[in-house]
Amino acid sequence: MKKIALFFFFTASTVFGQNLQSLEGTLQNEKNHPQVELLLLQKKLEEQKSNNQRNLLLSALILASISGLFFYYQFRNRKKINAKLRELDMAKSTFFANISHEFRTPLTLIKGPLGDQLALEDLDIRARKNLLSAERNVIRLENLVEQLLALSKLESGHFQLRVEPGNLPAFTAVQAEAFSYSCHEKSINFTIHIEKDKATDWFDHDVIEKILFNLLANAVKFTPEKGSIIISGERLKSSFIFKVKNTGSTLKADQQKKLFERFYKSDDKSTGTGIGLALSKELAELHHGNITITNDAEGYLVFTTEIPVSKTSFDASEVFSEEVLKAAEEVDVPSEEKIENTQIPTDDAPIMLIVDDALDIRNYVSSIFETTYNVHTAVNGKEGFEKALTLIPDVIISDVMMPEDDGFTLTRNLKRHELTSHIPVILLTAKSDVTDKLEGMEIGADSYMTKPFSSQLVKATAENLIENRRKLQQRFSQEVILIPKEIAVTSADEQFLNRLQKVIDARITDPEFTVEEFSKEMSVSRMQLHRKLKALSGQSTSEFLRTQRLRLAIGLIKEGKISISEVGYTVGFNDPSYFTKCFKQEFGYPPSEFGSSK
Repeated sequence: MKKIALFFFFTASTVFGQNLQSLEGTLQNEKNHPQVELLLLQKKLEEQKSNNQRNLLLSALILASISGLFFYYQFRNRKKINAKLRELDMAKSTFFANISHEFRTPLTLIKGPLGDQLALEDLDIRARKNLLSAERNVIRLENLVEQLLALSKLESGHFQLRVEPGNLPAFTAVQAEAFSYSCHEKSINFTIHIEKDKATDWFDHDVIEKILFNLLANAVKFTPEKGSIIISGERLKSSFIFKVKNTGSTLKADQQKKLFERFYKSDDKSTGTGIGLALSKELAELHHGNITITNDAEGYLVFTTEIPVSKTSFDASEVFSEEVLKAAEEVDVPSEEKIENTQIPTDDAPIMLIVDDALDIRNYVSSIFETTYNVHTAVNGKEGFEKALTLIPDVIISDVMMPEDDGFTLTRNLKRHELTSHIPVILLTAKSDVTDKLEGMEIGADSYMTKPFSSQLVKATAENLIENRRKLQQRFSQEVILIPKEIAVTSADEQFLNRLQKVIDARITDPEFTVEEFSKEMSVSRMQLHRKLKALSGQSTSEFLRTQRLRLAIGLIKEGKISISEVGYTVGFNDPSYFTKCFKQEFGYPPSEFGSSK
């Protein structure tokens, strides 16, 4: 019993102990449960935070990618739009240039014959009045074309400022004087008050001329009969200010603001296009200046233009270089003189080549020169160059804008080829921009004239160029043997003369060295050699050979080592008597008297 009791006691104790431990564990777990939940919650929050960060980063990457793609497409579209705008600007500029060319060609065909008719002395009063009216309207159309072209260039950014030295007060006064007649016709009291001096100003002559023309033309247009126009000018520090005042045109403040808008008219009764003042405003701003409008107390409408005239006011790219200015000063500008000549040209008359794709222009220019020149024509630069190589003309007149090689390409080819490099080239063109003129002069054109042109002026220009060529011929003919480096010639001329020198040195003493042999040695035809030598020296090929032999003979006679007959044989003459005859014709005395004559 005791053992059984002990057994139950130990069993109960064990069970009780286990239960007690279980209760203690449960109690402990109950105590630790809030910490576990806290840890689990903390872990869950960290995981959620990590997920949020990851999602935020992913969203940022997606947003950045979308933004990048958006900006890329926007940049690409903007680039395409800018390229398209540039293309449209270029197309518009080309269109205006072509329109200008198309207008200038018929204007030339109108203005030229009008000028020829007005030059007739026996023209009756009514006919002269009608012709003068037609001429004024041609000039008006010409100015309108110029303004449209200038506006297009300003808008596209192709209008390049070209400032050069001059005296702006004197320039302004000269431009203003041109309106005296228009004012006189309307009985307008026209007064010029310009403070003149001898200072050197830097300004774009073409730009200032356009500004003054438009301002004064506007003043004349809107000033009533017996009204007043006053133009004044004065210096203010590094600027020059000129004012154009006219009566009868006072404007309200809102009208003044709109007056410089393109195509604006102050009222429906106003005639004209409404682009002159807008052009003047934009040109003044291009020149780093400005134009303002006010009404003064005396009832005048006042246009005040302020123009900087200091060289430091302009960028280097806006200033003409000294080389260009020097070249421009050396250009010989002929005066417009009437040249009367009704003779039919002879075979010895100068040869002229006219190159233009417009049949009417070719016919008109031909009519100017057909009585004094042997005129040939070509329809484009390619054909013109081929004909120039064959004819070796004395002067070439060419258009610029042509198919199959334009006038610039033709001029460049002519000046590079040794057979044609000496030929004077006159460019007649509708391209009036200074840059185009500069390009034409840089590639070797001898004169650049804008359509419409004066027939008297182009004729005088051709005569001057040929006369200058004759003077150069005299310099060549005075040389014993042609030495290129001692005479001002083009590089192509120098190449030709160097080859000529080598052939002369090698063959001049050969009696069998004939004109045919000479042309073969020079690798040109007899006619090409004849025309080239005629242009350079004024002599035919045979005359040139004879002259060179005779001048070589002078050196041998001076040495006195051989007889006169031997000198003749040495320099290529087969007959001593013929040598003596030629020597006397060339120098005025026989070779036997050379020493005593000298």
